[in-house]
Amino acid sequence: MARAKAIVFDLDEVLLDTRPAWVYALEESVVSVSGRRENFRPLVAEYRCRPVRDVLAMLLHTREERDRCESLFATMYGRSALKKLLVHEGVGMALDQLRSLRVEMAAITRQDHALAMRQIESTGLDRFFSVLSPTPPGEPWTPAARARECLDYLEYGPSLCAYISGDHMDLEVVAAVGLDCYEAEWAAAEPTGFPVIPSMARLATAAAHSR
Repeated sequence: MARAKAIVFDLDEVLLDTRPAWVYALEESVVSVSGRRENFRPLVAEYRCRPVRDVLAMLLHTREERDRCESLFATMYGRSALKKLLVHEGVGMALDQLRSLRVEMAAITRQDHALAMRQIESTGLDRFFSVLSPTPPGEPWTPAARARECLDYLEYGPSLCAYISGDHMDLEVVAAVGLDCYEAEWAAAEPTGFPVIPSMARLATAAAHSR
């Protein structure tokens, strides 16, 4: 990694492990509506980053049930499921090291501002970020737009910043903006073709050196 003035993180994939919270909220909302309790962990990989209505269409029979469940899921995921939220191994130490190197940090997220703030506050990550760029309500996930918003706030050009994600398509579109892009190996379902950072521990070491 070139010496970056700022690093933009994909909060939902690279820093937070939302899988336990997602499963908890889905299981509890479905059982509340249908009375049926099941293990939905096998659905995480395919459905966690998609609208929850996609998975509810498979699990519930009527529109009324799906509407009620979607509302319950949103409430549980934003509140009681926070206790299930995890951070990936080594995140706190790595971000501390980056801060000691005077690297500014930003995060982009698929969540709205209120939920993203609750998530980073409940995990203690809020103290690290100079800027958080959430997805506005009703808008699609656009990582390039979110990254640009971070750069505008930080007043750095793209060539001075890096982006870290595990999603190939997201890396592609942010690379087109001009940021150096890197694959977080622990967050990638398969190789993305971008330079790989194998662990959070290696992130701070890489950021400390120029090409």
